[in-house]
Amino acid sequence: MKKRSILSKDDRVRIWNSFFKLTWLEAKKVFELSNNCTCEDSFAPLGGTVPEEEFHILSALVLCCLSIEARANHLIDELHEHGKISSEIADAARYLPTKEKWFFLPTLAGIIPNTLSSDKQPHQAIKQLCDYRNALMHVKYKELTIKLPKAKQMLSYFDNFVKAMEDMNVVLKRHSEPNPRILDIGQFHSKIFKT
Repeated sequence: MKKRSILSKDDRVRIWNSFFKLTWLEAKKVFELSNNCTCEDSFAPLGGTVPEEEFHILSALVLCCLSIEARANHLIDELHEHGKISSEIADAARYLPTKEKWFFLPTLAGIIPNTLSSDKQPHQAIKQLCDYRNALMHVKYKELTIKLPKAKQMLSYFDNFVKAMEDMNVVLKRHSEPNPRILDIGQFHSKIFKT
């Protein structure tokens, strides 16, 4: 996306259309799966969408933010189920902002000192992804236009999110070491085609 001080109506339309197109694509897939068919419908929003790479970066950012929230809430529920925190504390913790919730998890689990750092990878990626949350969820067009990461950075965020997730398992003593199979999910491997 172009960097400008004033965001044009066309830029806003492309961003809005991109979120709507993502929603439409998922609804189409639900239709296909629930009806055991292939849908021939297509949808090209009037005014277009952001370029394809940026479309997928926006989508990945939204889903990373939701995944961090879901993972943190899952771990809070698990702490409650194991009797480490009361239902009142679990309820209160779920309402914390996502970033604060993530970094508070070891303290909730009774792990002192809490050694998670938002200044070092992999958990720095959690902070960085959560910093996009408000721009995404409140659709702050100017911020999304100016601050959207490039593909390489988005892939680094995702890889470090996966690493942070596994590190959290070790910190919370759910596992003694990160699972290499899970860590590999954060990496993508090129398939070379011979011609």
